[in-house]
Amino acid sequence: RNSSCLVLSFLLFILCLWLVSVGSERQRKACQEDWLLNESNCYEIHDADPSNQKTWEEARANCSGYNADFVIVHSQEEKIMLSENHESGYWIGLRVENGRWKWIDGSDLAVDFWIGTPFDGQCAVSVQGVGWRSVSCADRKRWTCKKKALCV
Repeated sequence: RNSSCLVLSFLLFILCLWLVSVGSERQRKACQEDWLLNESNCYEIHDADPSNQKTWEEARANCSGYNADFVIVHSQEEKIMLSENHESGYWIGLRVENGRWKWIDGSDLAVDFWIGTPFDGQCAVSVQGVGWRSVSCADRKRWTCKKKALCV
């Protein structure tokens, strides 16, 4: 009877070790390979050379292929993270709809970060350390995809 308890205790110990290792492995893999973890989100920064840059629609379709979308900036932290990681001209999830700047989730632009007056284009790009610039949606730019982390 004691040997049965000892074997059962040992098996439970092994099971606990396995569960801990699986949990820590999942935590390390909150994002896919080459995606950056920030807070509870994963980001894929597409630093495409000029020949592989995409229009706003093409880049958004690329993000969709990863079950992701463009970045929507609703916090100061995300605005800072974007401005630190984007050299120049990365698409963000902001564009003109019915004459008003809106995020792709349908929310209105509440706080802006414009470089000058945004009247040049219908879509927005993030520029490192400076802010956002309005440009034509047909321009070819780099882009960043965002999605929720698997677990953190």
